[in-house]
Amino acid sequence: MLEGVMNYMRTHGLWRIVTENDSYGEMEAVKIGVGWEGDGVILYRATQEELDDFKERGVAVVLLSSEGPGAGVSRVLPDNLAAGRMAAKHLLSLGVKHFAYLARGETFYKEQEFAPGIRLYARERLAGFKSGLEAASYEPQVHYLPGYPLWKEDTWREIEQTVGEFLSSLPSTTGLFVADDPLAAVVLRAASKVGIEVPRDLAVLGFGDDPNYCHASLPALSSIAYPAREVGYCAAEELDRLLGSEERGAQSSRIPVEGIRKRESTDFIAIDDEETAKLVYWIRLHAPHEPVQVNDLEDQSKYSLSSIKAKFRKYLGRSPKDEIKRVRLEHLQYLLKDATVSFTEVADMMQFSSAHEMSRFFLREKGERPSAYRERYRKAVKE
Repeated sequence: MLEGVMNYMRTHGLWRIVTENDSYGEMEAVKIGVGWEGDGVILYRATQEELDDFKERGVAVVLLSSEGPGAGVSRVLPDNLAAGRMAAKHLLSLGVKHFAYLARGETFYKEQEFAPGIRLYARERLAGFKSGLEAASYEPQVHYLPGYPLWKEDTWREIEQTVGEFLSSLPSTTGLFVADDPLAAVVLRAASKVGIEVPRDLAVLGFGDDPNYCHASLPALSSIAYPAREVGYCAAEELDRLLGSEERGAQSSRIPVEGIRKRESTDFIAIDDEETAKLVYWIRLHAPHEPVQVNDLEDQSKYSLSSIKAKFRKYLGRSPKDEIKRVRLEHLQYLLKDATVSFTEVADMMQFSSAHEMSRFFLREKGERPSAYRERYRKAVKE
């Protein structure tokens, strides 16, 4: 996120940046809150006391969370509805026939800066998830955790037990969207304790792509990436507008989510034919990074090429070639969203023979050039 702020500063002028820190005595500790001296702040959440203090002293404020006080304050948020729809699309692609959603309905904190109370983002992500599933005639089983006294030492045990009971109520081969990565990590631990195998019995998808949870879980957690750089850039842009405006009217921005980081927790394909499922898995593992050909599939299977094509038509409704193109295109779109990576670098990452070949593939499949797609994404982020 700070990188996004710095990207804005490179073309709009330098600011003196201050971040909260506590270096255990090696530097003067910095705490940003009531009485902090500065021109503007970008905060995740703020207390009402802080907001009143900033307003009284003319400090411009941009918030990055949908939770807590802040009526009339500018906010820059991820597009939670789009995230829910993206989750539905991903879990539907696995072929599961049962779906569920888990989130905190509310939270209890002693510290007001964490904004205890009803979680709005959880309801927004559910709305998008339900919308995406409704188009395929599915309805998720929904569970909101009640508020727990999080300051008590053993509260985590009670939460884990409640989550385990919910997981035990789900039918086998369910696709579960969890509102954020920390809670999804709880799901993986609870599933292990109640004997539910992930992803065979339960495919789990989180939100945030936080490495502290995604890679420190077993299996590794699939997650929708939080668009940190874009949020940072747009927050800096909004703060700059507020600093240069006498009226300082609040604005809210919704930033498109970046895509799904697929890992082992959703590495499941609901195909009755084990050999075909193995081939689909092989494509999804190799096609994002290698120029996979249909003929390569024969080396990975006991089936003949004609049988492979027939099985793909039966179980996926498309040819092996179409599945390879779909997987490569999906990964290419994800890479193109990062404007710091050149087209040549993208082509190298996916083993296209050149950036020109990569561009021709994208134009053929999407009907537009990579440069136009990247620019359209950039404009969508700014809007």
